[in-house]
Amino acid sequence: MSKGLDGNAVTESISSQSIIVKDKERLSFSTKISYGLGDFASQLFWSFSGSYLTIFYTDVVGFTPAIVAMIMLVARILDGVKDPMIGVLADRTKSKYGRFRPYILYGTPFLALFSVLAFTAPGFGGNTEAKIAWALFTYIGLGLLYTVVNLPYGSLAAVMSKDSGERTALSSFRMLFTNLGSVLLAVISMPLILFFSGGTGEQITAKGYTMTALVLSVIAIPLFYMVFFKCKEVVQPINKNKISIKDSLEAIVTSKSLICIFFILLVSLTAFFGRMGVQIYYYLYVIKRMDLIALFMPLPAIGAAIGIIVFARFAKNIGKKNMLYISYSLASLSLLLLYFVDFNNIPLLLIGTFIFGLTQFGIPLVIAMVPDAIDEMEDTKGVRADGTAYAATSIATKFASAIGGAATVSLLGFFGYVANAEQTAEAMNGINLVVNIAPAILFLLAIIPVKLYGLTEEKAAKIRESLDEKHLNKDNK
Repeated sequence: MSKGLDGNAVTESISSQSIIVKDKERLSFSTKISYGLGDFASQLFWSFSGSYLTIFYTDVVGFTPAIVAMIMLVARILDGVKDPMIGVLADRTKSKYGRFRPYILYGTPFLALFSVLAFTAPGFGGNTEAKIAWALFTYIGLGLLYTVVNLPYGSLAAVMSKDSGERTALSSFRMLFTNLGSVLLAVISMPLILFFSGGTGEQITAKGYTMTALVLSVIAIPLFYMVFFKCKEVVQPINKNKISIKDSLEAIVTSKSLICIFFILLVSLTAFFGRMGVQIYYYLYVIKRMDLIALFMPLPAIGAAIGIIVFARFAKNIGKKNMLYISYSLASLSLLLLYFVDFNNIPLLLIGTFIFGLTQFGIPLVIAMVPDAIDEMEDTKGVRADGTAYAATSIATKFASAIGGAATVSLLGFFGYVANAEQTAEAMNGINLVVNIAPAILFLLAIIPVKLYGLTEEKAAKIRESLDEKHLNKDNK
């Protein structure tokens, strides 16, 4: 991982004719930290909605699980249209700030606004249709603005350095701060929700969710602006002529490497987001320990942060694919074991939840594959479409969130879940199945596209050498 997480830098001067950094230049530790803080901020927007919006809709707004599933699916279907459009737009943006940074600068305040609006519950005189329309408007708006900010943010990793090790380090910092953001969310979200609901713990109100979303947004905005000011775009396409939208999309959909990455993310994140979206039901209605939510919720993220620091670095020696095999196999095994733990055995449940988090070190490795696939596409097809390529990963993430959320909440309804009530034995077992067995199966299925991915570290290095030569030849003409 080229010094992985230690942030050591080796500086080399840049030729006046060069449009990218030299091989041995390394990004500073502060730059990597700043980049990672962008995903810390993202969690305060997106993961908060992913963790709490479902239960906000069912237990506060009063929607049935079927309505919630419909809202999520409609929003994600629209993502299939808007995400590529934003990716294409970003690729063609020309400004004094570069192609991607302007979206972070101008989009972040609007993202914060819709993050708060999504957790408001106007009464509309009891009109259910109006409530659904408001939920669709705010949730779709949240998803759109998240893409406007987060897709260019993700694309920055491919243009901040041409070095594969540095890109892996950026992805590791990103995922490290993703999990630190998740830890913060897990620790403070429910206490804040309860505090703003009146502090009694007896009734969670819409105001509790709204004010918590506002607090998190206020924290997130300056973190995204740190990314804007610190993270610079240095890698530019060899072909500076405007490439048609058709050519960009064709290059993306015909890239075997990107297609494999898409399905790796789709399947593994469906497992991850599906579990994340319903775990709160598991703690409230199965374990029945609201007092332990602030302990259980951060454990997977704490484990993941430690797992990334300890295990992700081994990708340099044994390859990203082999590390993904290990990650997904262990994740599936840990969830299988959690399913069979007695609900009253709190220590063992805590240990198993932490171990599941440790196995999530594979996430940054998948993200680190994307810049390599973009290089391969530019080398073989003459098209460099960073934003459009990251749009494909954004769609995979959004679809995973929607499928995971819609499927799991639908299954809760199938097993007989009733909001704000004592659950039957069948419903409790159903929640356990949805939270543990379903994602365990999906993690195993994610191994299939990993097996099909053929871009090894050695191939990626040769492709980078080929692109360097093409850059030099172009500069010398």
